[in-house]
Amino acid sequence: MKTLLLSSLLFLAVLMPASAAETDDARLQAIARMGELNGIALQCRYLDQMRRIKQVLISHLPKQRALGEWFEKTTQDSFMNFMQQNRECPGLIEYERELDQASKRIAEVFAQ
Repeated sequence: MKTLLLSSLLFLAVLMPASAAETDDARLQAIARMGELNGIALQCRYLDQMRRIKQVLISHLPKQRALGEWFEKTTQDSFMNFMQQNRECPGLIEYERELDQASKRIAEVFAQ
């Protein structure tokens, strides 16, 4: 599934002009960051922050299956990596700061 999704995105990137491909790459990176933070929130049981992440995505992302699947995949990867590395949960203030930055980035790249 991962290979199919990435292959599809790469195929689309080849067909697009450079600026569009760069925009799509920035968008995928921004979604991946939110997925990473969501995986940490799941592991650390930061329920309010999980709701906030979903609200940010609902507010800014177009309703496209591939984007939702990308978010879910990066969330899953983040959750599993967090467990495997036996990491400790970040402090809530630090986590909130990172979430604020990621939320602003989502708003920025999806406003273009």
